[in-house]
Amino acid sequence: MRPGPLLTALLVLPAVLVPSASAAPNGAVPAEWLTEVEASGFVSTPTYDETLDFLRRLERALAGRLRLTSFGTSAAGRPLPLVVLSADGAFTPEEARRLGKPIVLVQSGIHAGEIDGKDATLLILRDLALGRRLPGLDGATVLFAPIYNPDGHERTSPHNRPNQNGPREMGFRTTAAGLDLNRDHLKLDSVEARALMALVNAWRPHLHVDNHVTDGSDHAWVIGLSWAEAPQAPPPVDAWLAAHMPVVRAATARAGHPNGPYVDLRDELDPTKGFSSAAGPPRYSTSYFPLRNRPSILVETLSYKPYRDRVLATRDFLLALLAEIGQDPAALVRAVAEAEARTVALGRPDAAPSEVVVRFEESAESEPIRFPIYAWSVAPSQVTGEPLLRFESGTLREIEVPWTRKSKVALALPRPRGYLVLPGWAAIEERLRGHGLRVEKLTAPAELEVEVARLSGADFADFSYQGRTAVQFTTEHSRERQQVPAGALWVPADQPDFEVAVQLLEPDAPDSLVAWGILSSVFERKEYIEPRVLEAWVEERLRDPEVAAAWDAALRDEAFAKDPGARFTWWYRRHPSWDPTLGLYPVFRVLHPPRLATRAWE
Repeated sequence: MRPGPLLTALLVLPAVLVPSASAAPNGAVPAEWLTEVEASGFVSTPTYDETLDFLRRLERALAGRLRLTSFGTSAAGRPLPLVVLSADGAFTPEEARRLGKPIVLVQSGIHAGEIDGKDATLLILRDLALGRRLPGLDGATVLFAPIYNPDGHERTSPHNRPNQNGPREMGFRTTAAGLDLNRDHLKLDSVEARALMALVNAWRPHLHVDNHVTDGSDHAWVIGLSWAEAPQAPPPVDAWLAAHMPVVRAATARAGHPNGPYVDLRDELDPTKGFSSAAGPPRYSTSYFPLRNRPSILVETLSYKPYRDRVLATRDFLLALLAEIGQDPAALVRAVAEAEARTVALGRPDAAPSEVVVRFEESAESEPIRFPIYAWSVAPSQVTGEPLLRFESGTLREIEVPWTRKSKVALALPRPRGYLVLPGWAAIEERLRGHGLRVEKLTAPAELEVEVARLSGADFADFSYQGRTAVQFTTEHSRERQQVPAGALWVPADQPDFEVAVQLLEPDAPDSLVAWGILSSVFERKEYIEPRVLEAWVEERLRDPEVAAAWDAALRDEAFAKDPGARFTWWYRRHPSWDPTLGLYPVFRVLHPPRLATRAWE
């Protein structure tokens, strides 16, 4: 297969490069300005308080260019630090937007033991304070969230992340409430994720970077990268990434850091079967931000590499990315604006019919890539007795393997003109607010044709995940005339973040609120009929020959005939007291432009 631009850039890079020996791009650093990671020889990382103290020093040194603030409070009460870097002193969203420059959000420590991005951020800002020329930093307003998960950051231990080579002590993966923030971008269960979305709603950054550390296969690449591509990414955003990311990757390699795609082996016992870098569902940042018409770049340094190599690689990647943005800042702004305009246009009342994608899945399409992986062997594990893949880090092999990086459409539905959310569902309302979606409230009841969904066959997971019990179900859609009461919420489609509403509200979306188990009361029977009462009613109904014939036909199914519960429900469903809202999903799809009396949602 002929390689695309990203693959071409990958193939021309050397397989192994020696990381730069310098801790700063422009020479020695005065002792008083050494960061903790440098002063310790890249052994330790600063605490939360030490990090804030250093950032306060930087704020004083860069007065008028840097401001330290916070964007919320963690579950345990710690401020979520935010550094706003602006050569123009634009320290508010309004000021930054007036400049017309791209706004870039660099997020670190979402998994607080994976803290390379925080130390890389401190190096960048310190070098700037020392007057060193860092190309690109004047071309954008940069938001650094160096410790997104401060409670996990302070749960330090030398035994956290046992697969990771430094720092000596590191934080914990989850929040104080035990939630993984990189599973919470859509459902917003955590106070930290709600704070991040408030930040995104206010600043509307044009690009998001999420710094992580990964384990898995042992290979030569110090840093792996991934981002959503078309069709999961909007076409203008996909085009911007395809044009600029190969340049960034090549610059990172020239700085001494071998890099490649993020590696997720297809077969944990056989690397020759290749790997995937495809973005997943929107619980992850890399898939969430494209719903808002923005690129999100996943940075994954390799945990087996020395901490020094990982921090410097992250620093130099970020500098290369910002330098590339600075070459043509308007291109990124334009790509996001075009993507937003496209979403709005598709959702306008007079727009031609189109579809929304409810679910993506990994594409079967692959392309060959040279993979510099260390020699491996497979032998039985003494612990489990199962086969175990082991690597020999001193022996590098370069093999050609299939690489998958794209997703394909798995489920698409006609694009609605909007959604109607029935009153009383606070869990839905809170998420709509959290994502900053434009919502209106009906001031008068309305009768209109809508598409409703009825959910049945609920199959709940055997155990909780992220504090939720997920559920699978069967969805049946039908078009009906429904009375929609005053107080219902109207979520119109002609808004730039509408794809977020699609993923929240379409029941068959992978991270929908109902799939996470947040709306599970929809499956629960609330009322009950006494068997004696039902029996008397059934005796009366069986006098009708048609009803008697239907009952006889049902009893011919032996499994049904032997199931008392199924027999009871068969009749109860036909009784006037049966609850017609059982399984009725409280969100209606509106396929034709409605006439609604609404007001702004306060």
